[in-house]
Amino acid sequence: MAAQLPAPPVVGPGLFQLGGWGDLTVGRAWQPDGTRKLQATDLAAALMAWGQLGARASYFVELDVAKRTAETWTGLEANQRFAPVRMYLEYTFSDLFRVRAGRFLTPIGQWNEAFAAPLTWTPTRPLATFRPFAKSLTGLLLAGSGDLHGHDAGYALFWAPQGDYDHDYDDPQESSFKHAVGGRAAVELFPGVTVGVSAARIQRSRPYTGEGPEYGEDYGGTLSDTLLSPPVRNEDATSRTLLGFDLKWEGTRARIQSGGTWLLQTATEPYEGGAFVVTAVRIAGPVWGVGEVERYQPVGGGSADLGYLGLTARPGSHFVIKVGRELTDRTSPRIPDGWFLSLSCIF
Repeated sequence: MAAQLPAPPVVGPGLFQLGGWGDLTVGRAWQPDGTRKLQATDLAAALMAWGQLGARASYFVELDVAKRTAETWTGLEANQRFAPVRMYLEYTFSDLFRVRAGRFLTPIGQWNEAFAAPLTWTPTRPLATFRPFAKSLTGLLLAGSGDLHGHDAGYALFWAPQGDYDHDYDDPQESSFKHAVGGRAAVELFPGVTVGVSAARIQRSRPYTGEGPEYGEDYGGTLSDTLLSPPVRNEDATSRTLLGFDLKWEGTRARIQSGGTWLLQTATEPYEGGAFVVTAVRIAGPVWGVGEVERYQPVGGGSADLGYLGLTARPGSHFVIKVGRELTDRTSPRIPDGWFLSLSCIF
């Protein structure tokens, strides 16, 4: 997981290159009704294609060929087939000035731009990396990188004036933008140490979760009813301010990644947000011990504390195994409590 500046450019010569990644995560976790269930919590296969269209133009496409996940705004399972995650054209005027148009990952924090399972340390994703904002957006992006007093630095500014092309395209449980403008700036302060800040004005379109507590069990019907007939979407009444911070340190035998995102309170919308820290320590060879802590405050008030302890093995450059225990004081569909095993690969 190399230090990452915002919105990295397309790399690799040639007109067409093909790649992808896949992940199977199985968990035996406590359910809101007090039972434990063994299930595939995440099943993903993504296909990527990219290339150069001359000296300055390039393109990138990433499709979720097949995906089943509960890492959605509602915490309910969603299925996708051939859903675009990224699909954009980019033109490079210089290292400091690149223009991207299309659908791309929202440049807020480091995790969301390197979210593929083979690149992460834990089998589940921190709430702060997707809950307050949409994972992808459709619009324009201006990005660049360069030297800042002897340090590598970069920025990304995005604008989505009309929101996504279709809020409900294949994932009725996911959050999306009605409109958004913002960006992220980051600098490598020391070798291996990168810090970044994010800020945005956004208006979300998100699934309605019923009248019960935000992290409770009431979804306006039974869980099965909600899965078969997803509820109507709910929208932020006005634009909201989002702030973010991220940090990554990479040493030879230890790694730390931290981040946080916070949606500020408005006259009609309550505060929401949280932060996490992931620590990885090399035990022997390709095996790392991994720990994570996170505190998140949902819109319903109170807070949820999460913890993870496990092992991550990278026996080769293309294969990753993760096994560990996730704990929380507030079990819900969004916050699992149990054991998880993840097998992922990248090619």
